[in-house]
Amino acid sequence: MQKLLFFFSICLCLSVHGQVKIYKGNSKSFSDIIYTINDSKIYLGNSTSYFDIEYTITTDNKVYKGNTTSNESCRYTIEDGKIYRGNSTFYTDQLYTFDNLMVYKGNSTSAFDCLFTINGGYVYMGSSTSSNDVIAFIEGPVNIGILACLLGPY
Repeated sequence: MQKLLFFFSICLCLSVHGQVKIYKGNSKSFSDIIYTINDSKIYLGNSTSYFDIEYTITTDNKVYKGNTTSNESCRYTIEDGKIYRGNSTFYTDQLYTFDNLMVYKGNSTSAFDCLFTINGGYVYMGSSTSSNDVIAFIEGPVNIGILACLLGPY
């Protein structure tokens, strides 16, 4: 019986730590969860229900709308520190560049084009790290490219 309880507690810990929560602003309140990321699925709010799947992420770093991986539903392609619109990797379809925990517009890495900065689990507007400029709080490890897709303006 003790072995069964130990096994169950290990499984519970692994399942809880496998999820990433993204909160609105600098909140850590249950009611302010914007997204839950669990394995290859991104859910709205705190849900992990099939009906609340917002995006599906594939191993080749493509982000699809809903619970599908059809070409028509591909929203973003993430490749080599760049994020492209849809299934494309053409220069003209580049939406973001990310480098050193910063996300920039298009192909730029200029401070003037910085959309947001990630520092200590917080996402800040532009190149700021002021508590007044917090956009989101991230609870758990997340790919910066995925984060840019979720929080960016495109």
